[in-house]
Amino acid sequence: TNIRNVKSSDEIVLVEIDKKSLTQRSWPWSRDLFTDMFNYLEKEAGAKCIVFDNLILYPDSYYEEEDKLFNKSLKSFDTLINSYILLNSANTANVLPEQYSDIFDEKSNIKIIDKRTNKYLPAYKAIINLPKDFLYNSKYFASSIIPEDNDEIVREYMPVVKYKDKIYPSLALSAYSTFTGISTYYLYDGNLCSEEDCSGLNIPVQEKKGRDYIGNNVYGIYNNIRWYKPIDKFNTHKSYSAIDVLLSYYAYKGGKTPKIKKNAFKNKIVILGLNADKDVWERLSETPILKRLADVDVHATAINNMLDNKYYTHVKMSNIFIITAIFCLFLIRGFKSLKNNILFASILSLLYFIFYLYEHFTYVIAPPVSPIIVIFFIPLLKKIFKIITTDKNSELIKRAMGKYMSKDVMRKVVSNLDKLKLGGIRTNVTILFVDIRNFTQISEKLSPQDVSSILNEYFSVIEPIIAKYNGIVNKYMGDG
Repeated sequence: TNIRNVKSSDEIVLVEIDKKSLTQRSWPWSRDLFTDMFNYLEKEAGAKCIVFDNLILYPDSYYEEEDKLFNKSLKSFDTLINSYILLNSANTANVLPEQYSDIFDEKSNIKIIDKRTNKYLPAYKAIINLPKDFLYNSKYFASSIIPEDNDEIVREYMPVVKYKDKIYPSLALSAYSTFTGISTYYLYDGNLCSEEDCSGLNIPVQEKKGRDYIGNNVYGIYNNIRWYKPIDKFNTHKSYSAIDVLLSYYAYKGGKTPKIKKNAFKNKIVILGLNADKDVWERLSETPILKRLADVDVHATAINNMLDNKYYTHVKMSNIFIITAIFCLFLIRGFKSLKNNILFASILSLLYFIFYLYEHFTYVIAPPVSPIIVIFFIPLLKKIFKIITTDKNSELIKRAMGKYMSKDVMRKVVSNLDKLKLGGIRTNVTILFVDIRNFTQISEKLSPQDVSSILNEYFSVIEPIIAKYNGIVNKYMGDG
């Protein structure tokens, strides 16, 4: 994926449960702390949307009262989007029972109208199990799946997912909808749009087989991620430590000046989640922009792409093939003149610069027709080209020379075409001049037809003998 120094949007803010937060409060946190942060972000600071990228998979038996208060408080948050993940198999223990799965129709803030010509797409089989109180009290849910390529690098996002026979939104699309107020989307072959004519948000998507967050190969709907300039070690978007947000809420309640003022979140999309290493729970992904990017920032990047409505798209392979073929043709032909080589290199550099500008302004990704592969194949292509052109030239020479010399001499000439030059070469040869005795007197007495008959008979005897010993009949001369 091409990366440019594009600054991320100020409309998106991250609240990360980072090492600082975990040093001051050990993990797992009691869930009333999340309630306090939600209260500060939505009720006090006026955040327009809160994305909670943290899975609640079980009731908290250690902090039971806090857990009950947390679940009860969920009903009061109008902008909160909770997360879930889908599973590729229903034959596991930690799966949401079938009778609860239909509730996700009510928990989506989006309607997706499927207008694809081929609506068959293998679906996820199950939803990971969620506590019932958490499920029923939450207003919105969305998928938090972050797909990886086979090399475990994140380059794409799944803006929507298919579960059973329905299409559901990702955290990014759900947050974008809450932020913009757009609630209806149209899924076409190759596009996900906010308007039926795709005049608004237009996400170029691909239906293909990919790799999900736990290594399963699954079919899904993907779009390329357009990355932003890093601002620190783990993030490309503005971030705050969760413990600082929490302490700011307590300071505000106590009448003190909070460390993080409320206007830092006003009318913003706030994404709350873990940014921790393997000592707690790995929530960092390898990306082309950073070796370890917080997962909350991957979701933020997907939302940012939607706000910008700018995406990378793939160049058609047919176009790449034509360009590569022309490029290779010039390389294997080569130029003998230094001036022509410099001219060709200059033209090639100009074309690459033009292509860079095209990518820069149109967000196009060229498939990895690797220059390294081309370089390795150039010697082979040059050899093949030489064989083809040499054989072609040889055939032309054979046809031309076959009229004037023996096959043996012709073969020697053709096999040493590279040694041919003006002025010829010096070698030892035998020259034989042959005359027909009394030919003048004979030709005077006979008719032209009879003379021709005698000559043809003579030539039919002498020529095979000359050819047998690799000789050449240089010329036939008349009586003179």
